[in-house]
Amino acid sequence: MTVKIENGGIYDSGAYQTLRGLNKADKFSDSTDTSIMDLADKKAQNEPNKSGITVALEDFSNTFQDFNGHNSSNITINDTKNSFFDNAKSIFGQEDDNMFKTQEGQDLLNKKGSIFQNDIFASDIAKYGGIKYAKDGDNIAESALNFAKADAYAIGKANQIANGADANDSIDSYEVRSYKDFTGNLKDTFEEMNIAGSDKSLSPKEYASYLMAVDGLVQSEDGAEFDAQKIDGLITPQEAQAAKNLDNEQFQELAQKIYEENF
Repeated sequence: MTVKIENGGIYDSGAYQTLRGLNKADKFSDSTDTSIMDLADKKAQNEPNKSGITVALEDFSNTFQDFNGHNSSNITINDTKNSFFDNAKSIFGQEDDNMFKTQEGQDLLNKKGSIFQNDIFASDIAKYGGIKYAKDGDNIAESALNFAKADAYAIGKANQIANGADANDSIDSYEVRSYKDFTGNLKDTFEEMNIAGSDKSLSPKEYASYLMAVDGLVQSEDGAEFDAQKIDGLITPQEAQAAKNLDNEQFQELAQKIYEENF
């Protein structure tokens, strides 16, 4: 299936603006540090339909307890100390496999001091040249869904600790400004992106649908085209760039078709 997508306006795409799995892929960096993703990929080998960045975000959320004097969510070696419940589980043989609590994770935290969510994305980009949300051989739709859940919960957990809001695996409109310098009308944007019935939040399945839609974009001289055969589990800077100015209505229709076919 190949679909021609019309341009909207400068940075008009709601999906590009609000979803980190898209706009982070467009953030070029001089960093060559892949240490976080090297550790995450090792764990992800044993996690079906989860890439390194997915397990890294999950383990970050499960470890993150405090902003540690910074303005952005981060973890330090102090956040990895076992709680009473962790120790109790250990007695019954239920070991915590959180990547940041392994010896390699501890060494990494000691070296870096703090690890931020942005560091996880930067490490993924340094290693893969984009956001790799699916391992080779994984079910791409399931992997996209797992990444969407992990990313949304990481955002929600930070907002919960900062503002006392509920943490869940949907992206609520009020959360966007906590990680994105968004100057438009979020209410209108979420209405235009709506697939599953709510215009106040994006469910993981909606997020995953937009992720796969961007993954299938090809930029040509005449604009962006969608080709389902191009979906490979990696959001490249070129694909993210192609998504920037897409017409919201037509883009929503494409994401909805992906939603109906996969979720």
